[in-house]
Amino acid sequence: MQKPDPQIQCAKPIVMQLFADKYGRPKKAPYYIAQIQTILENNYFPWIIHQATNQLVEEKALSKIETATKFHDKVVFLYNAKLDNPDFKHSLEAHVKSTCKLIDKYSEPSVCKAFGEHLEGLVKAELRAQGFKIIGTHTNKYKYKEWKQTGHDLDFIAEHNSSKLTIGVEVKNTIPIIERKEIDAKLDMCDFLGITPVFAVRWLKPYTKLIWERGGFSWIFKTQIYPPGFDELTKMLWKRLGLPVTVRTDLPEKSVLNFQRWVETNTR
Repeated sequence: MQKPDPQIQCAKPIVMQLFADKYGRPKKAPYYIAQIQTILENNYFPWIIHQATNQLVEEKALSKIETATKFHDKVVFLYNAKLDNPDFKHSLEAHVKSTCKLIDKYSEPSVCKAFGEHLEGLVKAELRAQGFKIIGTHTNKYKYKEWKQTGHDLDFIAEHNSSKLTIGVEVKNTIPIIERKEIDAKLDMCDFLGITPVFAVRWLKPYTKLIWERGGFSWIFKTQIYPPGFDELTKMLWKRLGLPVTVRTDLPEKSVLNFQRWVETNTR
């Protein structure tokens, strides 16, 4: 018999704290799984939270509602199983419906495109400020080499003015972290092209050691950065869903300093 994963067992009571008040009474607001993973990302990797919630459903501590939204085939909502009675059905369904509308607001393709382009612009400006020249955009080629093993490319390839460092930069302005399969492909691509991988992203904690071991840098901003004009949406996402989002026209100072120190170390 397989032993229970201690991390999953530790995560379960932490997850349950989201669904009950300090007196142990069930909270009437459901959470969707990606939301829980994000709220608890400082403590547990997303797959640990996923397994913990699955076990809590199996143990009938939590119940779930599966639904589709305009831009997602399936969103799984969880709620305290003590609310499994007709008195709470209408309020739970109303909350799920309202949250799905909010999810669709930040998932709308043109909005996602605006988010991505905004962070790309901020990263590009900072690269130039740190002494880099952008020599390729959305490319899988460097000098005489071309990556053909997968359909991936890099957002930027940039050479430092010291001639000691060339980086391949992947920019992701999303709440969910990059999937392991994509990270591996980008790392392999950079190895093949003979450049150093840099991941400029909101969050990447599960893979920072892997990227470091492959000679790369995890440039983490912690919040999803929205362009001006999205103030109301960010307020709603933070207040109602607890998501780490903000409107800003520059990169967080701490992340910039971390990158600067890394560049200085690699260009001495």
